[in-house]
Amino acid sequence: MRVCIVLHADLFEPWPIVRPMHEVEILRRLGREVSVFSWIKDPASPLPLQEVRDGVRVHRIKIAPPKNPLTRVLRFPLLSRRFAHEIKELRPDAIVCHDLEMLWASVIAGRSLSAPVLYHAHEDWPAMVSERSKSEAAVFEWLERRLVKRAAHVYVAGEERAERFRRWGRPVTVVYGSKSLAEIPHVMKAEREARRAEYGFGRDEFVVGIAGSLGRDESLPTVFDALGRMPENVKLFVVGGGDEKVAEAKQLARERGIATRVAFTGRLPTDAYLRYTATIDVGLGLYYPTTRNQITVVPLKLFDYMGLGIPVVVSDFPELNRIVVGTCGCGLAVTPMDPVALRRALEGLIDRPEERRGMGIRARQCFVERYCWDRQEDVIVRSHRIFAAE
Repeated sequence: MRVCIVLHADLFEPWPIVRPMHEVEILRRLGREVSVFSWIKDPASPLPLQEVRDGVRVHRIKIAPPKNPLTRVLRFPLLSRRFAHEIKELRPDAIVCHDLEMLWASVIAGRSLSAPVLYHAHEDWPAMVSERSKSEAAVFEWLERRLVKRAAHVYVAGEERAERFRRWGRPVTVVYGSKSLAEIPHVMKAEREARRAEYGFGRDEFVVGIAGSLGRDESLPTVFDALGRMPENVKLFVVGGGDEKVAEAKQLARERGIATRVAFTGRLPTDAYLRYTATIDVGLGLYYPTTRNQITVVPLKLFDYMGLGIPVVVSDFPELNRIVVGTCGCGLAVTPMDPVALRRALEGLIDRPEERRGMGIRARQCFVERYCWDRQEDVIVRSHRIFAAE
């Protein structure tokens, strides 16, 4: 069986996309022939149009999306048909489409080839697009409702999103893009202290951490305001993040007068990223509720914290609240716009070390038993025949 994974970004660069990478591993282990089709939106990208990397055939097309919303809407059908033609050339027996932007092309190709289309709705795309254009969001909402009828199966990261597709009569599987148990390092006390010292953190200092890519809606102003109201021995460690986002965060820290209390690693390979994340005392997953998409998203950093046994403070969104407070009891949920609420939550965790340690233990246990990729793989394998053993 040949399976094509369809993406609106590159699978490998600037860093691997977790969920499709996991699918590649499952499918190749089952003996499937896997190809990846990616829309690269930077025509100047040095990535080759075709290559074989890690045993996977990669096909890329480089086209810049139009900047004008009306032009984007008008050109989208033409782009989708062009992408569909490229996908059909790969002759897949099944298509796994990630995100709504590529669903039309996948459906066209799937109908032509009589191949099932499996749809990963990572984002609430219409809600996300609504930030730049209400009319474009309306078009995407209509399009998703229509196209999803052609999807053999839908995958979402959260119960709230799942309910919408169930109402539309589609089979849905809730699956999270967490790391496997084997990917989570065991960081000993000596290594942890050495890595903390490397960035100037003393043994008696309390280190709050933000791991990952520093998303656009990450509530850094709230975090910095809360930190500025806390004792000097409370520090912030930002692990990971692209160059531009890190530069913006450093500038904001200088403006808030807390630059000496914040340390940044910059972009790191996965193993180093996890080992530095393991040095923090509490992990933050705070985002502003800019759209319905942001409210229902589950950031991957949450599962990184949990796998490392780190208690967390997250935005009080329903899905995050359900996992962190209701299911796992591994942290607290606060209003992401309220620095006073965040400060009080952190002070409570500082003052109650035994409670904090218990949260860390429960975080790790919940990750092992429920949310690690080893468990999520069991869920996805049962979802559709392309993931089942012959």
